[in-house]
Amino acid sequence: MSTNSLRQRVPSLAESTCSFASESDEESTSTTQLTTIKSKQLERRRSSISEVANSTFLRKRLSRQSSLPWGHKRSTMIGISCFLFLLPIPCLFKSCCPFAAFMLAVVTVSSFSSDYLYSGVESWSHLFDRALAPIAFFSNIHAVYSLFGIIWVLPAIIAVKCHVMAMYHSKQNNYDRFVIFHSLWHATGAGLILLSFGVNGLRECLGE
Repeated sequence: MSTNSLRQRVPSLAESTCSFASESDEESTSTTQLTTIKSKQLERRRSSISEVANSTFLRKRLSRQSSLPWGHKRSTMIGISCFLFLLPIPCLFKSCCPFAAFMLAVVTVSSFSSDYLYSGVESWSHLFDRALAPIAFFSNIHAVYSLFGIIWVLPAIIAVKCHVMAMYHSKQNNYDRFVIFHSLWHATGAGLILLSFGVNGLRECLGE
């Protein structure tokens, strides 16, 4: 075999070195790209968490600011309607629903403070009321459901509708309609609980 043919078949040291360097560069590039992708994914996750934390909804729910556009303008009707939450409390206690009864007592204080005393102005009562009202609502939904069944829970849609309409008229800067629907939100919420007890009667605690 000729010397020239051997030279053609056996790669030179320079060619082997270049090949190895090329493979190393490709591996290094792949590692860099993978690291970049992971970094971007981590940044997106952090950004998503930050967006959730800074979302308008959460900032409003956790704010001391009032959501009412007309400032400090008290309504006697709304103030009185807050105390309607006290009416179902004896029925709930006698029917072994102490937590629901307690939450109605607590939300009476928070709603009167937020909706009347500090209506339209900055106060911690707005934050507390926004936090407590859903707990009171769902605890009483659960109490009525456990006592009387699903059929007596469905009318709660009426109360929710009044609440939604009150928020709508607040955004529309319609004070008079806001007062009507916000008062109805309180009245229908308490009234529907009383109605369920009035029709079905009290439920005695087990073991009594």
